[in-house]
Amino acid sequence: MSTTLAVVIGSPRAASIHRQLADVVATVAPEDVTVSVVDGLDQLPFYNEDIDTQPAPAPAQRLRDQLGAADAVLLLAPANNGTLSAVLKNAIDWASRPYGESSLSGKPVAVSSAAHNTSTVVDHTHLAVTIAGGKPMADAAATFSLKDLDGVDVASHAPVADSLRETVQALVSAAGERVAA
Repeated sequence: MSTTLAVVIGSPRAASIHRQLADVVATVAPEDVTVSVVDGLDQLPFYNEDIDTQPAPAPAQRLRDQLGAADAVLLLAPANNGTLSAVLKNAIDWASRPYGESSLSGKPVAVSSAAHNTSTVVDHTHLAVTIAGGKPMADAAATFSLKDLDGVDVASHAPVADSLRETVQALVSAAGERVAA
């Protein structure tokens, strides 16, 4: 079975470590997994029901289409003031609408974060995903301490690749179980 994995980069910074993690995911994903990178979250307007019309703003529709086509989702969640970034939260808000038609509905969602304290980021992201209708995978959170990654080439760092490989495998398994159910 082929699986499509949407990888959402929660930081607009060009040099973001989360963008580097997305590159690693693409290299460690099994051959039967299509990795669809969801980028450009800073192009989304702030969620406002007044502008969530037919058609939705183009960046919002692209986001919904990419997430809707995915079998599973990996959110790469940087920490901003100890919680998920505003651009990632805004993307989850857009994905959750229109009411009853969330593009995350029922999908397995994992979180990966590189931060000084990842637990709050993961917890808050899981809460937002749950409310949006996704199925957070608490046991598939690939987290990395920024202190441990200081001066490390993330692309060739075996512990990063191993952790992300395990997370992708867990998402693929959960997606397969969802289809079989």
